[in-house]
Amino acid sequence: MAKSRGFVYGAIAGGVVGSVAALLLAPKSGRELRKDIADKTHAVSDQTARIAGQVGDKTVQIAKQVGSTATTAASKAKDTATSVIDNVRGWRSEAKDTIEETGEQVKDAVEDVKEHGQELIKEHREELQTANT
Repeated sequence: MAKSRGFVYGAIAGGVVGSVAALLLAPKSGRELRKDIADKTHAVSDQTARIAGQVGDKTVQIAKQVGSTATTAASKAKDTATSVIDNVRGWRSEAKDTIEETGEQVKDAVEDVKEHGQELIKEHREELQTANT
């Protein structure tokens, strides 16, 4: 943007300097010279206004493009973040369910061991009593 602005200013300045130099170096009467200067000044002014309008239009177009792109990128980032959050929540829920399920299985296994352990102890006691008698 700065390069195009510098180019526009350079073109305008070059046009003005070239026009003034051509008018001043041309052999004309004062009235013709003043008329030519006025005409050239008017032409340069019109051209400057046209170029400034084009630069302004291009700037608005680029600003709209940047805004649209930024909006799209923000929307995609938000959707991605939401998806990641939902996945993490799902993983947490699955992990919690798995832990609860495993805990229940461990509890059941401990109860089985207790029951079988008591039965084994009872059997060994009976065997010992039988062997002692």
